[in-house]
Amino acid sequence: MVDDDGHLCIGKFPSVADERAVTKGEVLAMKLAASAGIRVAEARLVNIDDVPIALIRRFDRSEGRRTMYISAATMLDVPANDPNEHTYTEIVDALRVHGAEPKKDIEELWRRIAFSILIANVDDHLHNHGFLHVDKGKWRLSPAFDLNPFPQRARELKTWISEDTGPEASIDSLLSVIRYFRLPLPRANAILSEVKSAVAKWRSVGSAIGMTKFELDQFADAFES
Repeated sequence: MVDDDGHLCIGKFPSVADERAVTKGEVLAMKLAASAGIRVAEARLVNIDDVPIALIRRFDRSEGRRTMYISAATMLDVPANDPNEHTYTEIVDALRVHGAEPKKDIEELWRRIAFSILIANVDDHLHNHGFLHVDKGKWRLSPAFDLNPFPQRARELKTWISEDTGPEASIDSLLSVIRYFRLPLPRANAILSEVKSAVAKWRSVGSAIGMTKFELDQFADAFES
């Protein structure tokens, strides 16, 4: 879709099978992520015939040109239908080898994991992480996308934090890998504080984008962990 400003976007429509306001929940998550200091794809809600559609601006298009993009699955050379589990520490390794600004992106990746844990974004498989080409085979984390709170799902990540932590989506597990991410504990705690502060405002941000109390209550189990 093309938005009113002429930018190419992906339009996400609600399904007749949805039991909650999924498109609104995704835009809410994207707004909270931006507030938490995460680079995200620009997202907003538009109503067409009273249907709430999430418009996600494409970040791989600029002035008619396309920036090369690959998923984390491609970066890690993971074949389709691969039965093995994969980890964020593998993405860290890839950033150290192929990253244009590895230190910044590794810290941001840790921030994104914290955010996912705190909103129960547990559909964080490798195709929901990506990289944009910078120059001469060097890459940067793409803006975050497909951030969705899942109030009715078990708190288990699709991409494990590490092999030792397994799928557990917990802050304790995330803190256990700060040395691998080369994050000093004070910096890790500062990031957590920023993310927690942003997520704590989920009801007010949700109201600001037009969500009703009933719609917000349906997401409570995801945000009030």
